[in-house]
Amino acid sequence: MQAKKIFKKTDKIVTRDIEGEVILLPLYKSSKDMNYIYTLNETAAAFWNLVDGKKTVSAIAKEILAIYDVSEEILAKEIDALVKDLKSIKAII
Repeated sequence: MQAKKIFKKTDKIVTRDIEGEVILLPLYKSSKDMNYIYTLNETAAAFWNLVDGKKTVSAIAKEILAIYDVSEEILAKEIDALVKDLKSIKAII
């Protein structure tokens, strides 16, 4: 896990919370790719909502651990995969 890394959200994503489901819509795609949307699971949404450009990944993970019943090891793997995915769609930098 990139524990000391601090990420911030880019302006290339629109976020919507629809009936408790967090949805990300990338704005960088061409008009022919407008059908790309990303739905976050509960812990991914918690991570996304805590990304503020000030908190480290480790601080965010601690907040998530206080809320959800998940081991540190599993959460670390999930966060690594999530960060990779969010970076690939240019949602965070």
